[in-house]
Amino acid sequence: QATAAITVTSWTEKALAADSVADAETEVPMKTFVDNAKPSLFSIDIPKRFFAIRRSSKGDLPDEKTGKGRRGGTIFTAGDMSKAEVIAVERFPTRALLEDEGIDASGDLSTFSAIGEPVAVANLLLRRREKDKPGTQNIAVLVGDSVDLSPDGRTLTFSLKQQINVEKPELLMETMGVSELYRTTVAKATLTSNDGQLLVVFASALDQDFSGPDGVALNKSVNSFTAIDQSAGN
Repeated sequence: QATAAITVTSWTEKALAADSVADAETEVPMKTFVDNAKPSLFSIDIPKRFFAIRRSSKGDLPDEKTGKGRRGGTIFTAGDMSKAEVIAVERFPTRALLEDEGIDASGDLSTFSAIGEPVAVANLLLRRREKDKPGTQNIAVLVGDSVDLSPDGRTLTFSLKQQINVEKPELLMETMGVSELYRTTVAKATLTSNDGQLLVVFASALDQDFSGPDGVALNKSVNSFTAIDQSAGN
């Protein structure tokens, strides 16, 4: 009996060790990107294999007062185009963002709690993002139960779902085993820069990639995203 117990224990330990090795092998390596612009606005961890572009030319950056620019509100992009995985950081003047929606922007705008209901604010950010996006893809939809507001009311997280147009579903079925494609996006908006600007990070991938290690990595990226306090004059 003792020998059997030792054998079973040894087998279990080996199986657990093998699982740990497999998890380590599938975990996506990450790197830290600290904004190198002046002023430095944010830091974020992204997958090592991702390219990273920080917009720097004046024409590419959103206007400080209106939030509008040649590339919308986007100031940073990272991704892996071979897998259609993208991380984007967008920046908007909080007051202009609200006024563009016909919302009274007077009063306290330092927390999302003061601005409005969390779901309404998430939908506002979604509408602004869809407005700035080129192309004719289907509109993304807010996943209602994903909306979460931090205790201090200054950080809002949510996720989006978007169906991708497929011209030849039968070919897609042959090559990928699915007839429809969906994209999942996780996002975090923050008011912690203390400069009247709202920073949002969006990280997205096709569902078949998001459901694996890549999705774990993209969630890590969003969770790591930190706005740098501008009130200290960095």
